[in-house]
Amino acid sequence: MNPLELSIQAEINQSENHSISFVRFMELALYHPRHGYYRQTRPKVGKDGDFYTSATVHPVFAETLADAVLTIWREQGIEEPVLVEAGGGTGHLMKHMLTHIQNTAPDVYGRMKVMMIEISGYHQELQRQALAEFRCPQVWYPTIEAAAEAESIEGVIVSNEWFDAFPVRMLDKTVEGWREVGVTWLEQEERFAEVHLDTFSGAREEVDVLEKLLVELPASLPVGMRIEVNTAVAGTMKAISDLLHRGSVITIDYGDRQEDLYHPSRRRGTLMCYHRHQASDNPYQLVGEQDITAHVNFSELIRRGEEVGLNDVSFQRQDQFLMQHGILHKAQSHNDRDPFTSQAMKRNRAIQQLLMPSGLGGMFRVLVQRKG
Repeated sequence: MNPLELSIQAEINQSENHSISFVRFMELALYHPRHGYYRQTRPKVGKDGDFYTSATVHPVFAETLADAVLTIWREQGIEEPVLVEAGGGTGHLMKHMLTHIQNTAPDVYGRMKVMMIEISGYHQELQRQALAEFRCPQVWYPTIEAAAEAESIEGVIVSNEWFDAFPVRMLDKTVEGWREVGVTWLEQEERFAEVHLDTFSGAREEVDVLEKLLVELPASLPVGMRIEVNTAVAGTMKAISDLLHRGSVITIDYGDRQEDLYHPSRRRGTLMCYHRHQASDNPYQLVGEQDITAHVNFSELIRRGEEVGLNDVSFQRQDQFLMQHGILHKAQSHNDRDPFTSQAMKRNRAIQQLLMPSGLGGMFRVLVQRKG
């Protein structure tokens, strides 16, 4: 067993019922201060990591996103804008966005500030290295809550595959109703195993969120149905609104509206794990060494945003968003023949990949919310 597994096992053994909630298991697996997946000093994204994101396909993704940000700043008349990225990983998305803004809108670049929200010290250091060449003011905060306590800004808050890494509660529909999934340790078999908790775990406000959502679900959902719920959304959206005095929020992630996410066609939920570009649905192996994600309930982001003054502007597929903001105009004509050396061919292939309805273009959703 690795040190993280030993730590989780010890917490289970010390608990009253020899079990912890799945959301606590996922929190430890991803964010344990020393051994959690996102705290480790090794690549997570790209060829040498465990998964790819749209931002790693080609800088044209960041260029198009930067154009969307510039449009928002112009429309809202924001003169001294702050560009915030939450969960920026290596910092390459922000790097390419800043390069594009510097090249195409130098007047705006001269007035802007950068804020990075990053809990991982390892990723913070990678981001500082990636952004070292830019002269605009830069500041880092470990959480969106910490940023909201310190500042009030006008600008845009961007996240790309951030919400999908939040620890989630896992629930099963049984003949007795919805039961929260917990995790125990089987000593003889030396492995983690799932159990059903007697009551919903967590603080009262989180349980209230959970119970309210379960009331909204169709009674026709079959016994054996499994869902994941991020009960931290309400607090996160409040912190985002507290930070953002005026501006917009762009959230890019895989997920759906609630009626499509919690549908019988997804009977076993959406939880997935990634290790060295291999996918599985088993979070109890390679603990601390693999990413664990779940689809985002965008209906909940919209609902909680509206409660705190973030109005829904648009919700669409990634391909629709990118085309709306001019990605097709970024394709380059050429007479090149070698696909391995031609930068134009690489750019055009990337645009096609980002827009493909059966791939990244159709898999990811983009939610834009506005305040002020």
